[in-house]
Amino acid sequence: MPSLSRAQLLIQQQRFDLAERELRGLLVEDPDQAELHSLLAVCMLQEESRWMEATEEAQIAVGLEPDSPFVHYMLGRVYLVRNRLTEARGAAAEAIGLDPYDADYFGLVAEIELNDRKWQAALDASLSGLSIDAENELCSNIRSIALERLGRSNEALQSARETLSRSPESSLSHVSFGWAALNSGNYKQAQESFREALRLDPTSEPARDGMIYALNNRSFIFRFVYRFYAWIGRFAGKYQFAMIFGAWVVIQILSKLDDANPAMRVVTLPITLAYFLFVLLTWIATPLFNTFLRFHSFGRHLLNRKEIWASNLMAVCIITAFVAGGTTIATSGATGVGVFGYWILMMIPVAATFQQSTPKRTLVFASAATIIALLPVYGIVRCLIEQSPAPMSGVLSMFGWSLLGIQIASGFAASMPVRK
Repeated sequence: MPSLSRAQLLIQQQRFDLAERELRGLLVEDPDQAELHSLLAVCMLQEESRWMEATEEAQIAVGLEPDSPFVHYMLGRVYLVRNRLTEARGAAAEAIGLDPYDADYFGLVAEIELNDRKWQAALDASLSGLSIDAENELCSNIRSIALERLGRSNEALQSARETLSRSPESSLSHVSFGWAALNSGNYKQAQESFREALRLDPTSEPARDGMIYALNNRSFIFRFVYRFYAWIGRFAGKYQFAMIFGAWVVIQILSKLDDANPAMRVVTLPITLAYFLFVLLTWIATPLFNTFLRFHSFGRHLLNRKEIWASNLMAVCIITAFVAGGTTIATSGATGVGVFGYWILMMIPVAATFQQSTPKRTLVFASAATIIALLPVYGIVRCLIEQSPAPMSGVLSMFGWSLLGIQIASGFAASMPVRK
């Protein structure tokens, strides 16, 4: 006969197909046992195509035992996976209202706040959980992550080290310590932690992402850009936008001053060039360095299909740009300079396209990138038809504004939650 303990053990071992079989056998005997429906929801969550089924099972459990904190907790976990944070908060609040002495319920709240980038709220919830159970693994790890996000790197590293000492066989503990080490500047130690996390759980996406960043941090240029990512990521989305927009306004003011007083060009030109180089790097750094990661013995196995496509297109842009640049130097021609600039700038819409989190958004940005890519071609055709270079000026202006537009649109899309 199927047993509940066996099903729970199979879930712990991540053998969800066998666990589901056990649970369905138990439900034949007792279809009104709420816990079975909650555990069945956990099994269904492993496949995105079954997330709606998982939600229905979790809701059935709540309907059967509305006074059980566990079933509300599991419903909250289902909503969290689907990134429906408002509903997840409601379910977690119900669980805590029914049982305010279970650290796992506060761990769920902390995880929700972490996903919503509310770092202080995540820290507060994790500390509430740790006040109940000082060794709760989830609360301990979220405390470390939240401390780092709040800029308290030394505390984060110490917290992560303590948690890891208690749970050396936990992939999540190694992931938390890896991110704390990485954001403290110790990318070699981070590599060791992420490697161990992947050994313990080869399916861990946070460990895979962390290992990619840790390997790319071998480059001084990437470390510089990554430190900017880590710093600005500590702010809410509206403040990030304000800072980026403010920097752009400053550059526009410098440009106007440069036009009014050419003598200032010796000051304004280096600042403007440094700004545009930095902006370019912030957009293309990750897919660009992932291209080099393809030649790393371990790193090349970390990239997923989407990242491989992005790195392939980046390689095309880089190779074509430098072939054009080399041709210009060899022939003393001016055309190659324009071709070089075109392919370097095309890395921006390529990066924007592959940063999208859903297939629909990726398709929209791929279409926009294609249109942007064809603008200079359109300008050349108009020049040939009209036998004049005049149309190219307007087209190049449109090309520049389109590049700025796709960056803004991509940033806006990234700030929008993806609910499933």
